[in-house]
Amino acid sequence: MRPIRIFPIILAAGGPGKLGFAKPLARFGDKTALQIAIENCAGIEPPIVVLGYRAASVRRFLPIDARHVLNRNWRGGQLASLLAGLRRVPRGAAFLLYPVDQPLLTKELVARLVKAFYARKPSQKIVMPRVGHRAGHPILCDGSLRGELRAAETAREVVYRDQSRIRFVRVSDQAIWDDFDSKASYRRCLREYRLRLKPHE
Repeated sequence: MRPIRIFPIILAAGGPGKLGFAKPLARFGDKTALQIAIENCAGIEPPIVVLGYRAASVRRFLPIDARHVLNRNWRGGQLASLLAGLRRVPRGAAFLLYPVDQPLLTKELVARLVKAFYARKPSQKIVMPRVGHRAGHPILCDGSLRGELRAAETAREVVYRDQSRIRFVRVSDQAIWDDFDSKASYRRCLREYRLRLKPHE
């Protein structure tokens, strides 16, 4: 039996918040937040990037094998973007919800979530990382949740509807929470990103 295919949905449609420019284009060293997200998803299916705010500018940074979809209702929030991305995910496939504004996530974390997904119990439909008692992103979902998401008002409503169907992966890295939507939070993420690069320089 073939393993279930997993399609990353990179949520890159949202507005700039207080940042002043498109989040996917935020620079971290020689990479954009979008490039970091795409690289972290290597090893599973090519990502589906959901575009919205300044879509034409962001599209130029997409690799050849990255598919994209335009969410014209990007002001409608994360669920609108998720549903737009899901239209490109084949029936029966799983999907990874990956917000583009979390640049401190790593390939290793994504790999751990994928491994946990394939080892989960049949009743577990969601795999997500957790530090202590607080969960974060990215979130890996079984394809059977598509109908629930279409009927929901928020993705969170579906994720936390029944915690018995969640497989939590314990991690120690608070990157699962660290995002940016202002110049101050961008600077904090940028400082942490540079600190993480230092041992490898």
